[in-house]
Amino acid sequence: MNVRGADFVLFLVSDLSLAVAFYRDMLGVRCEIESLEHQWAEFDCGNLTLSLQGRALADGVRGGGRIALAVDDISAAYKELTQKGVVLASGPVDNGCCWHLEVPDPDGNVVILHQRSDGTCGQNLKPAQRSKG
Repeated sequence: MNVRGADFVLFLVSDLSLAVAFYRDMLGVRCEIESLEHQWAEFDCGNLTLSLQGRALADGVRGGGRIALAVDDISAAYKELTQKGVVLASGPVDNGCCWHLEVPDPDGNVVILHQRSDGTCGQNLKPAQRSKG
């Protein structure tokens, strides 16, 4: 498995609109995507994207931050991890614009392995080219 870089850092929030207002209006971070339908927002932090996933805490998901590491091939990463006996929090999931799987570390922190459909990673995209997840 080849980790190419970090795609985004994800914070789980209970109220997406409230969180977006905080990061945008209080901290002055530029919001690039806000989708109430998908309960997702993305902020341009310069060298990294901050993503917010709404309603996650209300659904009983463990809080805290997550990092999404870009991989070349999500299927190969899944195969490699399962062959090593790693227990995954979620198998490969197709979000339309990307694939991801979740791996808990020894302390239960979630690491997202992420493959964008367009092959890009990190902040290499212009805002108009960015997509959810």
